[in-house]
Amino acid sequence: MAQMNRFSRWLVNRRTEARGRRVLTKLGASLRIPSSAAVLELGTGGGGLLALLQDRFRPAWVVGTDFDPAQVETARGFLTHRWGSLPPSVELRTADALQLPFKDGSFDFVFAMMMLHHVEEHLREYKRRPQALKEVRRVLRPGGVLVYSEILRRSEIRATLGELGFHPEFTRRGWRTDLGVYRRSE
Repeated sequence: MAQMNRFSRWLVNRRTEARGRRVLTKLGASLRIPSSAAVLELGTGGGGLLALLQDRFRPAWVVGTDFDPAQVETARGFLTHRWGSLPPSVELRTADALQLPFKDGSFDFVFAMMMLHHVEEHLREYKRRPQALKEVRRVLRPGGVLVYSEILRRSEIRATLGELGFHPEFTRRGWRTDLGVYRRSE
């Protein structure tokens, strides 16, 4: 997994909040995050979705991660500008989705929006995504929820999730992207 170049960062970060808002609108009532929840966002990018999750649901703990330290700093700047300072319940850190630095069962929800293809050496491969999904399963509590969207190798991702004991609660398959809410088995 590599850090993004300057143009890629700009592309990912532009309109990040608008994309997050569209995702939450599509999920509608199928997404309920209690105030006691611990939430992890993989590939937080500019921090737009993390901000919306915090503002809308007020979970007890929200962690935004990105492999690229520059993205973590971009998110920190965006969120600090938005709120004046980071709330105590919000944490940002650099992390590799293939080796997440969290204890087993740390989170109730994991968000992986348009980031799973970034774990690959070459975006179209499907070599490292299963490991990233195993890590998601490891850090989710039994019964925890993965919310993801992806543009590449979508059927393979759904198959891997099934093999790992995830069950779909909401899926929206478009011609370009999948959006899914999958619950980890107990």
